[in-house]
Amino acid sequence: MAKQAKKIPTEGAGWMLALGIMMLFFGFAFIIFPVAGTFALEILFGLILLIAGLSQIAFAFTARGWGGFLITLLAGLLYGGVGLMFLFYPIGGIITLTVLLGAFLLVAGILKIVLSFQLKPAPAWGWLLFNGLLTILIGLLILAAWPSDSTWVIGLLFGIDMMFGGLSFLVLSRM
Repeated sequence: MAKQAKKIPTEGAGWMLALGIMMLFFGFAFIIFPVAGTFALEILFGLILLIAGLSQIAFAFTARGWGGFLITLLAGLLYGGVGLMFLFYPIGGIITLTVLLGAFLLVAGILKIVLSFQLKPAPAWGWLLFNGLLTILIGLLILAAWPSDSTWVIGLLFGIDMMFGGLSFLVLSRM
């Protein structure tokens, strides 16, 4: 008896289509301008850390008890300090983010592969499997090129991953 193909829920198909188009657009932009893309990711990450740090510092003054205040304040100072370092020393931040992105893509690729096997035998599950394998390959390429290619490798390879991720969402939105 043949296995029944799993049906992907269609209530999110419009969101998957929009996400796929957006990921294709940004992936293409990162591929065309890899150095700018690398610096944009680094600055964005620095700003996120700075805002998170400032928010945590503000929250520290609402924490009850000295221990809560001190730990929350120190965590906020750490987040904000690292965010400022990324903003004031972008090359050092890029070198650091190169390692983090490589590790992130390895884990993301593994998770995509696991998800693809959970969707099997749904139509197009192989696209997600392919995307997971490609994501792992990109993560390995990033780590292999570290630190010499850090200024452009993040933007280029992240753009490639975003394009294939966008393609996967486009295909899945049509199932």
